[in-house]
Amino acid sequence: MTEICKTGRLVMHAHYERLADMACSSHARGRAPAGIDERDITLARLYSHAFRGQVIGAFHATREALKAEQTTDPLAQAHIARATELLTDLANRSMDSVGDDARALISTFHHYCTHVARVVDALDAACALTRSASLTRVTDLFVGHMQAITAENGIHLTRDTGAPEQGSFVVPSLGITIVPLVYGDHHSWNLAWLDGQRSDVPFHLHREGVEIHLGFEPLHGWTVLGDAKAELTEGYAMPIPPNTRHGYTNIGSQTHNVPFIFGSLTCGGWGVFLDVEPQPIELERLETTSVFSHKMNHTVHLVREIGKAAAKFAAVRYPLIPAEATDRDGVGGLELSIARVTSRGLELRPDRFCAVSVVRGRGVVAMAGEEREISAHDHFGIPAGVTATLRETGTEPLVVLDAILKPARKNTY
Repeated sequence: MTEICKTGRLVMHAHYERLADMACSSHARGRAPAGIDERDITLARLYSHAFRGQVIGAFHATREALKAEQTTDPLAQAHIARATELLTDLANRSMDSVGDDARALISTFHHYCTHVARVVDALDAACALTRSASLTRVTDLFVGHMQAITAENGIHLTRDTGAPEQGSFVVPSLGITIVPLVYGDHHSWNLAWLDGQRSDVPFHLHREGVEIHLGFEPLHGWTVLGDAKAELTEGYAMPIPPNTRHGYTNIGSQTHNVPFIFGSLTCGGWGVFLDVEPQPIELERLETTSVFSHKMNHTVHLVREIGKAAAKFAAVRYPLIPAEATDRDGVGGLELSIARVTSRGLELRPDRFCAVSVVRGRGVVAMAGEEREISAHDHFGIPAGVTATLRETGTEPLVVLDAILKPARKNTY
């Protein structure tokens, strides 16, 4: 491995280091793909999608943190500027597709690998010159976020139980913190981490994006869709088409965080922080309706559906919300499915990128010959065409949700 893709500061799993070596060797031979097999490609795709999740995570947050660093040392300033440029480039890379051939390793993975190493080296050099405690902390946090990827076997797990320091994004127009969990080709699974007293999601809409908002108990509040509101006291999943006002207003002081899925074939799965338009309105002006009303666009009682799936004895997967519920104007539609996984296992081989959330139980997920233990609150992605096998290992039924963004139909609304 050459120095451009290696830094002693990052702990690397044997798979990660081997892929980095292969990519560098390929570049030394004019980017020749010889010797790269299907498993190598799959692992490179998995690592690349893990890095992609940092576009509004550590790549963005670290860049923002560096703005506050002041130094009179010109060489340290140059290293910080270099790190900032590299972080911008890493974030911009997330606009490109992660391919399904050798280019996933030679191009996409290699880019992430080399640029992450260069960021770490630049920040370490600046730290050595300034002896700044704040800059050292910024650097250590970035290394920690990257190491959570590089030290893994390729199957990257994230959790929706908190907002990691220097690893999330504050939407300027709404003032809410977004935690990225899984980022695919055109859709993402995120968490709106609501740390305030009211735990509200300000009313807004997306011009070119579709969403599904999820809620888990305990909760009590108003969910808003269009010009209607419905009172909620149970877990829910609400499909949201483009150009439709939505949000959540808390009742009482119970903290309520909102996991959500965002997708768009036109602006990408990270467009949630670009395609946001505030739509303030007084709650009293909205029509009150039932959560089962057509005004709520086929919102489902999610916790009830999880209970129904858990009660099944055989492994099964079926849709809860069809893509048609959100599909509008060429943006695509999000399909939300639920699966009961047993000890005999359940195999998933999606034809499009699939984001998975574990909502109950414990188990194991296997991809590319590797395994990771999974439990409730874990999230991971399955690239298109990759086979993932899930197996229950605990005493409680293993239940997962998954989301796929499907292309728009020819006949739109």
